[in-house]
Amino acid sequence: MMPVDPHSKKTFKLDLETVELLPLVIWETDSEGGILPGAAGGVFQGRAKGEDSEEREPCVVDVLDTEPELKEATRKAIAGERTLFELRLDSRVFVITTAPRRDEDGATVGSFGIAIDVTTERQAQETLSLRDEQLRQLVDTALDAVVTCDVDSRIVVWNSGAERLFGWSSAEAVGLRLTDTIIPAEFVEAHTAGMARFIDTGEGPVLGRRIEIEAQDRDGRRFPVELSINPIPTSAGLSFSGFIREISDRRAADQAIREGEERLGLALRAIDAGAWDYTFDQAGAVVNASVSERMRSLIGDDAVLPPPVRSGIHLDDRVLVEESWKALLSDTVDDFVAEYRVETGVQRERWYRDHGQVFERWENGMPRRIAGVLTDISREREIEETLLATQKIEALGAVAGGFAHDLNNVLSAIQGHASLASLPSSPPGKIEESLDVIQTAVTRGRALTQNMMMLGRPTKIRRSSVDVDRVCRETVALVRPAVTKSITIEEAYSPGASRVLTDSNQLQQAILNLLVNARDAIDGEGFIRLRTAEVDIDPDGSLAIEVSVKDDGRGMPREVLANATEAFFTTKGRRGNGLGLAMVRSFVTDSGGTLKIDSTPGQGTEVRLMLPAEAGASAGDGAEAEESRPKIERGDVRVLLAEDHPLLRPMLLEAMSVAGFQVKATASAEEALEAEKDWDATILVLDVNLPGATGDTVAEAVRGRRGRDVPVIFITGNNDFEIPEWPSVELLRKPFGLADLMDLIDQGVRG
Repeated sequence: MMPVDPHSKKTFKLDLETVELLPLVIWETDSEGGILPGAAGGVFQGRAKGEDSEEREPCVVDVLDTEPELKEATRKAIAGERTLFELRLDSRVFVITTAPRRDEDGATVGSFGIAIDVTTERQAQETLSLRDEQLRQLVDTALDAVVTCDVDSRIVVWNSGAERLFGWSSAEAVGLRLTDTIIPAEFVEAHTAGMARFIDTGEGPVLGRRIEIEAQDRDGRRFPVELSINPIPTSAGLSFSGFIREISDRRAADQAIREGEERLGLALRAIDAGAWDYTFDQAGAVVNASVSERMRSLIGDDAVLPPPVRSGIHLDDRVLVEESWKALLSDTVDDFVAEYRVETGVQRERWYRDHGQVFERWENGMPRRIAGVLTDISREREIEETLLATQKIEALGAVAGGFAHDLNNVLSAIQGHASLASLPSSPPGKIEESLDVIQTAVTRGRALTQNMMMLGRPTKIRRSSVDVDRVCRETVALVRPAVTKSITIEEAYSPGASRVLTDSNQLQQAILNLLVNARDAIDGEGFIRLRTAEVDIDPDGSLAIEVSVKDDGRGMPREVLANATEAFFTTKGRRGNGLGLAMVRSFVTDSGGTLKIDSTPGQGTEVRLMLPAEAGASAGDGAEAEESRPKIERGDVRVLLAEDHPLLRPMLLEAMSVAGFQVKATASAEEALEAEKDWDATILVLDVNLPGATGDTVAEAVRGRRGRDVPVIFITGNNDFEIPEWPSVELLRKPFGLADLMDLIDQGVRG
């Protein structure tokens, strides 16, 4: 039985079983503070049931006479005072009430106490407080300004970001209205109306999304912000939380980008360029292409395609473009630069320069984004070609004097020794010597004219299967009379060396130039070694034929060697024209080969030509094919000659007649076609530039009339002429040896 009020004499009965189910303990003491038997309650049950004293937590009644606060509360209760306080015992928390215990007469006879276990409630409160603190710290450390207001727009949360951005401290801002702080005056009416509309309808067009608007700080500075607002219903009512970020820097950056793009557009238009920007997946496929209108106007539908797959690129330039792009994709370079031609479809070509750069790569190294510009450089190319042509003309003029001087010397030697040979008193030995000198002079003159012509108008390589060793032997035989007896020419040919696909005439001219250079480099006694060899040029087994010309002459210092293959560069003074090695370099490059020069001052020079070998052919193939061809009787061969030069025509007629051929000579295209009607020619020997028509026109007419491929040998001194891609056709450039002409006639007749 318990008193309802310590001052009241009324009591109520509380069932003991009920008390023992509650999280509390009830006790009584006597007037001395000693606890009386009968303490009860759920908290006390553990103790009453004899739980292990070492494991159970202490109960209030266990520390009644030792816990200072309990002792003091018990003393006050015996003295007639009521006390309410909270006490923590280890991990448990109790709310304790003590009061006087009175008898039926109202006299104080001890104390009464009740302790309620509120541990769970206090733990929940502490957890909630911890979460509130964490949330407060999270909001306070946010980089953005975080502002929360109620439905009256009064600020209830103002984090440190808001303090930094707007200038008010949290203590100053909380309680103020947004309309009196950060909202500019012209937006107050719209804000107030929006709040009212949301409260009435639950709709807010700016809620739940990011907007850009203007705000103001404490000093009245206006600036752009990005704002997101969300309604937050709470037990205390509805509130609104906003995240605010100043975007002045972003606005300035966007403006700078726009201005930069405008300037770039102006620059691109000024240089007649188009812009492209491609985004790729990790496999290298284009997933997005952004191109300017100018880009589309330059190359049409190809604009959205990466350079390697643009259909309009000229076939001769496509390999270069593909290789440059491949290097970009392989993570070895970040820049792509290529110049190429694009076929416009109207029988014209335009030149473009494409320059791109990788701006971002995937983790596997593949480009993620590449951007660049395409510039029309057609006009620039035209100007360059015009300038180069002008420079070439100027250079030709610069060497014309030296060339004329050399040619006059050659002609003087020919004229002088021809006169000596024609003297009745000249002994046979002297006549033979004069003829040798004339042959040497012709060789020199041929080298001069061929080099000059190939420089002015480079001749297209006409590839055929060429036996390199045979050409070398013939060239040595041609140049030997021009080499003094104090210089030894050594020949070393590789047995069974492969053949090459190149122009036989230009190969001979290149070797002739190297032999003449070697001769001129030797003072007094010395040697020239001409060697051929088959060499490997690739791990895959690709072969090349190396032609080496080595001498033990003066050699070249490094600065001379660096310019040795430049046109018109010479160290021979008036004796040279600087064309020989330039022609050799041009020929080797056009043949798909490489040129290497090694030279040491005082020791000599070695020049090596590396020409790709003809696949599956060897030097013996030509000899075997020659032996397998049927033998001919020159007396049965009818040659139709068409040559308009009054000195060459009778000389060629006599030479071919002496060689045993039947020959009919004509001086024009009309005469040749008329003579051919009654002269069933076995083979045609035609000058290219004939009065009335060209030699190829005559050949075409004869072949059409005969209905078969009559063999043709074109003779010309003009580098512009390129022979038709016909069967049974050969070209002989003037000046040529008579033996070369006879050999070609034999070969043409045998097929």
